[in-house]
Amino acid sequence: MLKVVILAAGKSTRMKSDRPKVLHAIAGLPMLRWVVEAARALSPDEIIVIVGHGAEGVRKEFAPDKLTFVAQEPQLGTGHAVLQARAALAGAGQVAVLCGDVPLLTADTLKRLAECHRDARAAATVLTTVLEKPAGYGRILRDERGSVKAIVEQKDLKPGQERISEINSGTYLFNGPELVARLDRLTNANAQKEYYLTDVVHLLAQDGQSVAAWCCEDSREVLGINTRRELAACDKIARWRVVEQLMAGGVTVLDPENAYIEAGVKVGRDTTIYPYTAIHAGVQIGERCEIGPYAHLRSGTVVGNDCKVGAFVETKNAKIGDESKAGHLAYLGDVTLGKDVNIGAGTIVANYDGKQKHKTEIGDEAFIGCGTVLVAPVKVGKRGQTGANTVVPKNKDVPDDTIVVGAPARVLKRKA
Repeated sequence: MLKVVILAAGKSTRMKSDRPKVLHAIAGLPMLRWVVEAARALSPDEIIVIVGHGAEGVRKEFAPDKLTFVAQEPQLGTGHAVLQARAALAGAGQVAVLCGDVPLLTADTLKRLAECHRDARAAATVLTTVLEKPAGYGRILRDERGSVKAIVEQKDLKPGQERISEINSGTYLFNGPELVARLDRLTNANAQKEYYLTDVVHLLAQDGQSVAAWCCEDSREVLGINTRRELAACDKIARWRVVEQLMAGGVTVLDPENAYIEAGVKVGRDTTIYPYTAIHAGVQIGERCEIGPYAHLRSGTVVGNDCKVGAFVETKNAKIGDESKAGHLAYLGDVTLGKDVNIGAGTIVANYDGKQKHKTEIGDEAFIGCGTVLVAPVKVGKRGQTGANTVVPKNKDVPDDTIVVGAPARVLKRKA
C-alpha cells in the first residue's frame, strides 16, 4: 500500500499574503493542484495533505478531491508535520513525501524515483538535483560508497559543506514502517529548533539501512516557492510547458514567449494563436481558428471550429458556434452564438445589471453591427441584424430575419 503525504501547512511569511501559499496560482491552477496531480501518477491508495495556515481555505478548494487532511498546529518543522499523519500512515508499505510548494515536479520524475527506490531496495530514496548556486538548500552528504548518509540544512552546514552542489528537493520515498519507527526519535537540536524530516535519513543510515538518491536532471522541477518572485518564475515555466504541449498537438503559437495560456486549455489542430493573447484555464477552442492578437478568453469560453476571436476581444462564459467571428474590439459575456455569426467592432454584450448576470443568445447567421449594445437578457434570432450603434434593450428580442436600428432598437425591415 502506497500513501502520499503532501506538506502544505506553511505560513508563507515571505509571500506577504493572507492567502495560503499553496493556493497561489501557477498557470491558472493552485500550486497544490499541480502537486496532487503529479502524486496521482503513483496510483496511491491515499493522499494525505498536511494543513496549517489557512487550513479551511485549502480544505474548501480541494473538497471534491477525496483527500485526507491532517492539521499541524503549531508548525514545528517537516518532521513534525509527518508525525501528525502517523495514524493515517498505518498499514502503508511505502510513503512518498512531497512539498506542496514545489509545483513543477512531473509525474515522470516521480515514477523514476519510485523505480530507483524499488531497484535499490532502499529504506528511503531522496530526490536530489545539482545546482550551480545551492545556497538556501539542504545538502546531500554521501559516504565512500556513494550512499546518502545525511542531509544537512543550510543553517546547520559545517565549514566546507556549503560547496556541495547536490541538494535535497524535499521529495522522498520511504518504506512506511521504517519511516514511522523513526519519527519519535526526531529532535529539534538544530539552528532552527525544528523537527527535520531530513533527520530520518540520517537515522536510517546510522541504523545501517540503505538510503538511495535519484538525481533529477532538470533542476527547475524542484524549484520551491517562497516569494512572489519565485512564484512568477515558476508560473512562467509552467505556462511554457502548456504552450509546448499545444504546439506538439498541432497548434501554431506565433510568439510563445508572449502568449499567456493557462493549464487545462484545450485547442484544436491548425488553430493559430497570435501574440499577447490571454487564454485562461478551462477554455476550449476548436480547429482552424484564429485567436488574437491581444484577445482575452476567460473561463467558460468554448469556441467552435473555423472561428475568429480577434484583436481586443474579451470573452467570458461565451459559447461561440462554428464559423463565427468577432474580429476586434468586442466584449462577449454570458452569451451563446450560433453558427456563422458576425460580431461587429465595438459590440458589447451588457450581461450585468448591477445585481446579477444575464444570458444573451444570438442565432445562426446573425449580423451584429459595429457599436451594438445587447442588454441582457435578450435574444437575436437567426439571420437577425443590427445597424451600427444600435442598443437592443433587455427582453426586446430581435425576431428571425429582422433588421433593427436605433437606440432603443426599432424594426427597420423584415427580410423576405
